[in-house]
Amino acid sequence: MDPFQRRHPSSFIIQGILVGLGLLLLVAGHCGISLQAATSDPYADWDASLTPVASIPFAPIDPFEATYRFGWQGVSAGGARVRVSDSTHSSRRRIVASGGPNEWVRKLWNYHANYQGEAEINGQVPSWFHMDESIAKQMMVSDAFFTTGAVFACHRFTTESKPWLYTPLPGIRDLFAAMLFIRSQPLHTKDHLRLTTFPDRNPYLVDLTVAGRETIKVMGREVKAIRFDLRIQTIETMGPNIGRLTPHRKFRSGRVWMSDDNRRLPLKAEVDVFIGSVFAELSTLTPPL
Repeated sequence: MDPFQRRHPSSFIIQGILVGLGLLLLVAGHCGISLQAATSDPYADWDASLTPVASIPFAPIDPFEATYRFGWQGVSAGGARVRVSDSTHSSRRRIVASGGPNEWVRKLWNYHANYQGEAEINGQVPSWFHMDESIAKQMMVSDAFFTTGAVFACHRFTTESKPWLYTPLPGIRDLFAAMLFIRSQPLHTKDHLRLTTFPDRNPYLVDLTVAGRETIKVMGREVKAIRFDLRIQTIETMGPNIGRLTPHRKFRSGRVWMSDDNRRLPLKAEVDVFIGSVFAELSTLTPPL
C-alpha cells in the first residue's frame, strides 16, 4: 500500500495550515529526470477560466512571524511556526515554516514537517519550495520548481531513487505563491477566483468565492476578516483522461479567513475532510495586528 494513503489526521492538518498560508530547484542526488508533455491543450475546457493577474495588485505582504494552532474535530492537535521575510531579490518573498502534532498526537503518529520556498510578491512565477517530512522513522523530501505553465518536481523517501517529473499545466503555483496571488486580488464580495495549485505531489484546481466580510475572534480579540468559501478538484495530468477534473477524494468543503486590512494575513481555516473537520488558527503574530 502507498504509505501516502495512510497519513494520520495530523499530517492533513499540517498540510492544511501550509495550504492556508497559503512555498530553486534543489537538485537531490537521487533524482533523475522524466518528461511528460502534451501535444495539444488538454485543459482547454477550463484553463480560460483561471483568474488573471490583478491589473492593480494589492500592496505586497510585509514580513511577519506567526504561530498557528491546529486541531481536529475542535480538539487542539498541534501547531506550526511561520516566518515570511524579504528575499535577496526585492520583488520576492521567502517563507519558512515548521510544524507537527502535540505530545498526545505524537504518541499515535510521530510526524514533523519543515517547509521553505520563495515566490514573487504577487504570486507570479518562477517560484519554488522544498519540504522535509519526518514520518515515524522515515524521511520524505519534496522539491518543486515552477515556471510559467509548468511544474518540475520530485517527491520521494530519502531511501528511494525517483525521477523528476515535468508537468505542463496552465497557471500552476505552489502554496505560498497561491496565497500571495489571492491576497493581491481586489477581493470584492462575491468575487470568484480560480487557480491551479501543487501542494506536494498532485495538482488541484481551486475555486474560492469571496463570501463576504465578517468579524471573527482570534488571539483573544475581534478582528475584521474576509471570508472565502473553498472548493477543490483533482486535475488528471497523465493517461487518456488528461485534463479531466474529478472531486477530491478526501476534501468535502472549506472556509478560509484573511484579515481585512492593509496586511491581508491568514487568520483561520476550517476544512471538512473524510476524517471530520480540521482547523488552523492564528495564535501569535509579530508585529501584532
